[in-house]
Amino acid sequence: MKENIVKLSCPKCKAAMRTYERNGIVIDQCTSCHGIFLDRGELERLIGIESSYLGQGNQSTQGLLGKLFD
Repeated sequence: MKENIVKLSCPKCKAAMRTYERNGIVIDQCTSCHGIFLDRGELERLIGIESSYLGQGNQSTQGLLGKLFD
């Protein structure tokens, strides 16, 4: 997991945001309220990755999305 501190402010509480890159998708998370913010189309890409992951016989109880936000 790649982690960078970027100069974004949380739209909810105005605290600093941290950016994570997972599977080619950039996920912004607030360092204070821990809200997760996605850009347009990223949720659909995450859902597609999750469907592909589960379709390959990976029957984890968490699945890929659960692992992204653990």
